[in-house]
Amino acid sequence: MPVPTVADLPQPPGLPVLGHAPALARGGTMHRTLYGWRDRLGPTYRVRLGPSTAVVTAAPDLVDTILRERPATFRRATYLSDVIDELGGHGLFNAEGNDWSRLRRSAVPGLSVTSLRDAFGTMVRSTDRLRELWAAAGPGVRVDVLDDLMRYTLEVIGGLTLGHDLDAVRRPHEDGLHQRLPVLASTLVRRAYSPLPYWRWFRLPADRRADAVVAETGALVAGRYADARRRMSAGEAPTCYLDTLIKSSLDHDEPLTEPEAAAAVINMLVAGEDNTAAQATWAIHHLATHPEVQAKIRAETAEVLGDRALPGDAASLSRLRYVEAVVKETTRVNPPSPYAIMEAAEDTTLPGGAGGLRVARGTVFILLLDDGSDPGPFQPERWLSDPPATSSRPFGGGPRFCPGRNLALIESMLLIAMVCHNFTIEPDTSRGPVGERVTFAVFPTNVGVRLRPVR
Repeated sequence: MPVPTVADLPQPPGLPVLGHAPALARGGTMHRTLYGWRDRLGPTYRVRLGPSTAVVTAAPDLVDTILRERPATFRRATYLSDVIDELGGHGLFNAEGNDWSRLRRSAVPGLSVTSLRDAFGTMVRSTDRLRELWAAAGPGVRVDVLDDLMRYTLEVIGGLTLGHDLDAVRRPHEDGLHQRLPVLASTLVRRAYSPLPYWRWFRLPADRRADAVVAETGALVAGRYADARRRMSAGEAPTCYLDTLIKSSLDHDEPLTEPEAAAAVINMLVAGEDNTAAQATWAIHHLATHPEVQAKIRAETAEVLGDRALPGDAASLSRLRYVEAVVKETTRVNPPSPYAIMEAAEDTTLPGGAGGLRVARGTVFILLLDDGSDPGPFQPERWLSDPPATSSRPFGGGPRFCPGRNLALIESMLLIAMVCHNFTIEPDTSRGPVGERVTFAVFPTNVGVRLRPVR
């Protein structure tokens, strides 16, 4: 019996020429459309995106195999890697093969738990600024959570990567690089979903703005690169991600050039903002609608922190087990990354189904990273004992799992501990219900709260 191929997979009804692209773009909730087709067609099916065909799968054996066999048999989709490179952001997120191995040796030490503990003071500084901002808003005043947390996560990642204080939290309306950096993420999303790579032939005003931000960020890195390389060559200890990149590259006799350093930093700035901001905003939404969870956090932080406004060191944070459970439960209920887009690097046969699936080199896969079903009630307690089985992979899997997962956990825990220790969170639905939209992360929309001081 012949092995099934992509052409043998079912597909939903589509339009001539455009295929399924309009249905996926409608409403900004592509993952919900993919889940709906999966429920009707089965765990693995195909979609047409203009002239191209992609395989969509939620089958655990296929997803695990593809994630596990990176970077040899599967890689990030070429078109997406090209878009990132064209924005000057070539780095660990989109590198492949030997290039990825080299960058990983340099980059991973800067994202280790030890390095993040050393940089804990940077996160505390930004978190305390956010506390002051929210305290100044006054009780009963609506706080638009996502706007503030996008600036917060950007400030944190700027401090960790470059040792540079963007001071984004306290300056929501003032000019600065923090106002312009989000242009990179929005440009990346727009180009990734564009049917034609128009920017390779002509630049729109938005593209010219992105070029200017890349140049400005590159100039900032250049101003720090020479000093960082001098200090690392002299044997000083790293104080930020850029330092660690340079030190590790020197230790492995693979010196990182200034353009490579700038690209790696831009890669981190774009990758380190959206997912954490989305995760933290979802957490505050759940806390606002679960006052009993807030009360349990407040009891825990009162015991661990006493009169301090927030954890002052990593040791204090590690004692907040219920806070950690809240972060994990938020990630279970609202995974920040619902899918990943991969590409077969060679002809191969995948397991499962009736004899597996034969795919050709270049076949694009959309991997659904969680099962898309109703996750049930928000119950952080499930993480305090034996957690239930779940197929969710919020940080991917295999050798290419997200290297920023430790940062996302620490940053979210610090934020939640601060909020519940200092404020009572009440939902503000005056502008309508909470929704969601998808870029490379699933963002909650219209999350507003009122914060009342408890200290």
